[in-house]
Amino acid sequence: MGTRIRRRPARPEVTVANYEAVYDYYGPGRRRDGFTYPLLRVVDAIYRPRVHIPAATVAELHRLHHAGVGVLVAVNHPSKQDPLVLAATLFDKRIRFLSSGTGLTKDPIFRSPLRPLFEYTGTIPVFRAKNYQGTAAEIYEAAAARLIDVCVDRLARGGVVLTFVEGTNSSADDLRILRLSSVKKGVGLMVAGARTASAPVAVLPVGLVYHGREHDILPTRRAVAATGPIITWDSGRVPTVDEVRVAVRDGIDAALTVAWG
Repeated sequence: MGTRIRRRPARPEVTVANYEAVYDYYGPGRRRDGFTYPLLRVVDAIYRPRVHIPAATVAELHRLHHAGVGVLVAVNHPSKQDPLVLAATLFDKRIRFLSSGTGLTKDPIFRSPLRPLFEYTGTIPVFRAKNYQGTAAEIYEAAAARLIDVCVDRLARGGVVLTFVEGTNSSADDLRILRLSSVKKGVGLMVAGARTASAPVAVLPVGLVYHGREHDILPTRRAVAATGPIITWDSGRVPTVDEVRVAVRDGIDAALTVAWG
């Protein structure tokens, strides 16, 4: 008998109308560790954020991870450089296992020359309504629901998901204290979805701040990241989306207080 050749699935066109094929392809993850870890070392060498994380938080994160609890890293979004600063933050040797997490980023990047960079680091495209004016609401809503399902599945299997809770760059009003209205419902849907599936889940709030020169243009060496208290819910209860949003807002605010201090 001849040797069977396993064909790689074809890369789908990344558009909201094609969301089913997109999440079939990216849902399982396209990460290549041989590409990702050398890249993380370079990013860490460039940005080197100061990371404030209590020893007790580090110990609890490792305990949760070893117990198979999914971890949702919930972050504010003050700068275009945040994905790189967050990557360097999670490459900190104390919490490096979190750098294996699934990141989310806007879909236009997957139609640019940068597509392999994000694909091979395991990032998943997000279809944002503002990029699809005129698209039927049911298509966009179905795409958003499918993305939440992908993230819930990762969390339920004890994985790590990374999300910027505002969905876009922070306004000037959210740099020191995050307004509840700025925390989108996605983070709540992910937690509620995991709990509905009877899976334990923990949220690690992270606050990013920049001291000094313009942070949207130049790599800054004065980025600071801090963590808030780990958030968990009783094993028998499914929190509401708004309960999660409030808890996450409060956790990020606590982290921002440390980071700005």
